[in-house]
Parts: sequence; C-alpha cells; structure tokens
Amino acid sequence: MIRSFSHACLVVRDLERSLGFYRDILGLKVARGITIEGDYPDKAFAKRGVKINYVKMLAAGQREGSDPFLELHYWIRPRKISRPNYNHISFNVKDLVSEYKRLKKRGVRFISPPATSPDKRRRLCFAFDPDNNLIEFIEDIGVSRKKRT
Repeated sequence: MIRSFSHACLVVRDLERSLGFYRDILGLKVARGITIEGDYPDKAFAKRGVKINYVKMLAAGQREGSDPFLELHYWIRPRKISRPNYNHISFNVKDLVSEYKRLKKRGVRFISPPATSPDKRRRLCFAFDPDNNLIEFIEDIGVSRKKRT
C-alpha cells in the first residue's frame, strides 16, 4: 500500500540549465548532489557502465530529510535524454497570479494563464521547464460553500 508521495524524477539534457531553472528561477534548494556509478546503478537499471549525476532538491522552506522531493538525473553513461510525455510535477503556491507574472518575466513558457477550477477551490496553470517537462502550479483559494436547505 502506498503511504505517501516520495519524489518526482526528471531526466534532464543539461544539468546546469535545469539547476538554473529549478534553483534560481523557481527557488528550490539543492539538498544533495552526487555522481552515481558502479555495481549499484548497473544492477538497478540493468545496464553496464551506468554513470549519473543526481541532484536532490527541496522547496525553500522544506526541512532536510522530508518528502516529497525532486530528483534531477543527468545521464553521463549511457547517454539518455528525456522524452516528451504527459507526466508532470506539481507545486503549491501562495499567489498564483503573482507567481505566473514573475515566471513569465523570467522567460518561463506556459500553456495558458491561471484558470479557476469549476468548484472555485483552486486556481492552476501548467508551464514547461527547459526540457519541456510539464509543471503544474496550484493555489488553494478556498472552499465553495453551497447553501443547505
């Protein structure tokens, strides 16, 4: 049985560009960065000669050792690149309209401006990272209250 969300992992084509986006633009912090190679990743990925630069990232206010977190993988050997798909990661934000404007100014590409859910509980929008992975931004804006009879 699943207890909680652990992390999202993105395979990136350019680690420095992706760090510039997630760290410098979105404000995530690097918790750990290591290079993984040897017997363990060879067995885990059923490939020989695996070498991956791995970066673990947390939200700015998140304490070390807590979940969920974001992993960025840059494959050195064998060389892999991310494939376009519909997977995404999601971040809660305090003020989506302000965050949308701030990120647009920083050159972040969005699918559309923020939209409000039909139940009026959330505002959300989707953007792309430098590798065209989808990112969802969500603001909780309250619970709609229906009149009871």
